[in-house]
Amino acid sequence: MRGIGGPGAAAKRSMSTEPSLERITCPLCGEGEHRPWLEKDGFAIVRCGACGLTYVNPRLTAEALRTLYHGQAISPTDYYVRTAEQDGRSFAARVKLIERYRDPGTLLDIGCGPGTFSAVARERGWQTVGLDLNPQSVAHCESLGLDVVCDGFPSARVSGRQFDVIVMNDFLEHVPDPVAVLRAAKALLASGGVIFISTPDIGSIMARVTGQRWLHLKPNEHLVYFDRRTIARLLANTGLRLEYVRSMGRFRNLGVALEKVRAYGELPSAIGRALVPTWLAERVNVPINPGDEMAVVARA
Repeated sequence: MRGIGGPGAAAKRSMSTEPSLERITCPLCGEGEHRPWLEKDGFAIVRCGACGLTYVNPRLTAEALRTLYHGQAISPTDYYVRTAEQDGRSFAARVKLIERYRDPGTLLDIGCGPGTFSAVARERGWQTVGLDLNPQSVAHCESLGLDVVCDGFPSARVSGRQFDVIVMNDFLEHVPDPVAVLRAAKALLASGGVIFISTPDIGSIMARVTGQRWLHLKPNEHLVYFDRRTIARLLANTGLRLEYVRSMGRFRNLGVALEKVRAYGELPSAIGRALVPTWLAERVNVPINPGDEMAVVARA
């Protein structure tokens, strides 16, 4: 569901002892000084001593990440197809938020996955173009009749075009160079256009309390972790003006929710699965908002 941005100047790279890993400077400010934060799944997660951004270092190379995406090892298409009904309800609320800032027009859905957001936006009158590097997700988009491009971002296949809105749902945390990505997105914005971003909030109470068990802490694919201060700095660094930032929830069926709870301990998940039959859990949709994801609207 995600994309790998091209190499940028902000994060200077040097290969670690592992050929699939690279050491970098801060992807936000370019400084090399950082302090250890924690380790998970064999990855070191650090905090920049200059700007406070949390990021993985060393991290998987772009080539290694592409292999994992193409092999469905991370962000698998089947999962997002399974949750399409619930995602559709979540995305409808996001489209309505976007429409507070821009009437329906042209929309670029970066990291579109199997096209659920694009389909919802299309139903509300938007002319959508999706972009994703996962061939299986792109094939699913095509089966829905969506206009979609199989590529990472920035992409030469959409350069020179103009969009009223650019959407990055659960995308920015996946990219090696978020500064380069936002600059490229800004260049595609039509006059008065906006960018919508959803991304985990590492400054949230949930992230601080759960630490290493935080659900969004996936260092093999989530390369950078923003809080409200660092996302505001990222926008300022790329010439974008912050219009809106709030915590944001989503719908999940109870079966998926119980699977997610396993990250915080097997016992509560096991109790829930024992009490709720699988057939019922798959049919009951629940709104979930632990306050650890943020919705951001920015304007050039």
